[in-house]
Amino acid sequence: MTITDWDPYAPEAAADPPASWAELRGQCPVAWTERMGGFWAVSRFDDVVSIARASDRFNNSGGPQFGTSRPPLEVDRPEHTFFRRVLQPYFANERVAQLEPAIRGFVGEMLEPALEAGQADLAEVLSYPLPARTLCLWLGLPDREWSYVKGVAEKLFDAEEGRGDDPLTRAACNEELYAYSRQLVRERMEHPLDPEVDLITGILGQADGTHTVTEELCVQVVRLLLAAGHNSTTSGIGNALLRIASEPDVQRRLREEPALIPTAIEEFLRLETPVQGMPRWANEDLELHGREIREGEMLMLLWASANRDPERFPEPDRCVLDRSPNEHVTFGRGIHRCIGMDLARLELRVAIEELLARTEWVELAGEPVRTTFIRLGVSYLPVRLHT
Repeated sequence: MTITDWDPYAPEAAADPPASWAELRGQCPVAWTERMGGFWAVSRFDDVVSIARASDRFNNSGGPQFGTSRPPLEVDRPEHTFFRRVLQPYFANERVAQLEPAIRGFVGEMLEPALEAGQADLAEVLSYPLPARTLCLWLGLPDREWSYVKGVAEKLFDAEEGRGDDPLTRAACNEELYAYSRQLVRERMEHPLDPEVDLITGILGQADGTHTVTEELCVQVVRLLLAAGHNSTTSGIGNALLRIASEPDVQRRLREEPALIPTAIEEFLRLETPVQGMPRWANEDLELHGREIREGEMLMLLWASANRDPERFPEPDRCVLDRSPNEHVTFGRGIHRCIGMDLARLELRVAIEELLARTEWVELAGEPVRTTFIRLGVSYLPVRLHT
């Protein structure tokens, strides 16, 4: 393999991503692709983790996805440290746990018509709406807003390179989400809510003597949440439900041992990583596996490939529901590890628990449709629901 051969959107790579990653790990662990303006794909677990943890040598601010850096994801220290400190209380375990009754209510409400009909597209009725409804609840938005937020975000995703290849639509959707974020922040400035509960009210104006959460920086945070706050969780739920519906042994064991669900979720996240990679930019020239990487070039840390590295995970392509240890990198590593991972895990757990508790069996009723790099999910999941 040469360094110009890998294309994550090529038919063979899209048809069997794990085989594509295995080829990279074995033959070209640091591979060049012209996609997304050109980047180095890093596929082995140890390399991915080493780079993710080396925030002094690799930065997150080298190429903001939409032109302006959105904290905390697209900024570096010390600004990153400030924003994580400001945001962390709203992602704390005890705060997240308070949402469980409402999330459980959402799932029951959304499943009820499907259970009566005995069949459904679980992507349409559950995995797509649930994270968006949860985000609206968490941000203090009216529940009805979820469909608008989700609709614009999905339109943007469909327009990206490798799918719609429609930069004009992508830009328009991004601007629409920015306008929505700006309006929301200004509403909270005019009509503040309880800062102990409301993230937007709570972070506005916070300062540490060097950094301040201005109106515009708050807009950037909200804009980030309007994508990261639901898209990857949608994929995670869809992937888990697909495995349950398509693998009888998995479903049977989870029904017999519901206490195993949290551990199984970690294995689902490892096997089918929702966000398959995240970028970093080199702060210096370096050599990695014989490849000369120049300062400023982008490296894509392939979480999904690292999660199937046989050097780290025995039988990496097999679903082991009680795998332990399971040190997957689905939520990243280092200072940029996903701040919302506890909320994502909660949504996954509740969705699975409620589906299994309300049915006797779930089975596929047609061919699912998967999403492609860089977010692996299920956009169509037809099932029969036996009650």
